[in-house]
Amino acid sequence: MGDDRNHLHSVGARSLTRTLGLSIFRQRASVANMTARGFGRTAARVARSITPSAVTTRAADFARNLKAEYEAGKADAAAEPDEATEQAEAESVAEAMRGIDWAKVRAATGARSAHATQAMKSMADEVDWARVQPVAAKVSSALIAAVASGQLSVGGRMGGTVARAIMNDQNLAQRVSTTLARQQAPMPPDFRPLIAGAIEATSIE
Repeated sequence: MGDDRNHLHSVGARSLTRTLGLSIFRQRASVANMTARGFGRTAARVARSITPSAVTTRAADFARNLKAEYEAGKADAAAEPDEATEQAEAESVAEAMRGIDWAKVRAATGARSAHATQAMKSMADEVDWARVQPVAAKVSSALIAAVASGQLSVGGRMGGTVARAIMNDQNLAQRVSTTLARQQAPMPPDFRPLIAGAIEATSIE
């Protein structure tokens, strides 16, 4: 009789162990499936975020922000600034340019289809290149590339001044170039080839 009871207890224990084991396995499988679905949804969101239409939208946002900051900076600037004010503006932009990692800017704008390259073209369309001398255009295009690659911000305290330099408002880009040369600071790379289409389009209008 005792042996029978021990046998039943043993069978019951093994059955319970198998049931618990199967339950744990199913729970783990369910968690794995949920995790896989989560990764899948994340990958899908990332894929959607880099569609051509999304890149175009972000590039247009850069252009709108540039235009808004330019208008704000122009409103704050003196109609007829004195020499000290002009020099201070040029030096502030030149100082910002000296802190830019141009290798990272080149890397970000290297591919024609890259987000930064599209943002550059969108911002370049806002500039009247017919009024920008070649040396000033080099500074302006470098600033555009730095903003598009995230190395320089068009916003905050310096936003309006940087935007005005990009537009060469009151010949600011030219004065920045002169300031860099006088300080014997390295000149930025020439990014004009990346926006040649925009430069040519406005130059012949």
